[in-house]
Amino acid sequence: MPSLPMKKHLLLCLTIVLSLSKATPSMAQPTEWEKEIVATCLVLEAANQGESGMQAVASVIANRAKGDPSQYLSIVKTPYAFSALIKPTTGKTGEKGFSEEIARASRDHQAWPIALKIVDQLYADTLPDNTFGADHYSRRDQLPSWSHGMRATAVIGDHLFFKRY
Repeated sequence: MPSLPMKKHLLLCLTIVLSLSKATPSMAQPTEWEKEIVATCLVLEAANQGESGMQAVASVIANRAKGDPSQYLSIVKTPYAFSALIKPTTGKTGEKGFSEEIARASRDHQAWPIALKIVDQLYADTLPDNTFGADHYSRRDQLPSWSHGMRATAVIGDHLFFKRY
């Protein structure tokens, strides 16, 4: 049987381990509905860019969240963050929320399953970042005023990706 000082040492070690596990972001366990909202963003923003374009949008989400999966949904739901989701993120769909956008995105029978696969990779932290750290993007034929002071990192399909210096 361990001595009293040994018990105190074990208790201290256990306390430290438990506090460290709370301090690091835990593996987010999104619901299917939450995953569908993120997949909807990928499809409506970049389905016409193919799988690599949707991966790039997912990488931007991860980079904005600094790799914390528990933040992915809130990044997607940020008002005006993604042009294809302005109506639901600004409350202009009322109680319907994202349901119309999800229905529209899921009708793309080629892109939808790919987007869901990408979302699974995103949450599992196995998605390679094909944007080289980008946290913004725009159409390739535009140079928005917000991009001044940012560095272009990649061109994927019709999108130009940027990273803050």
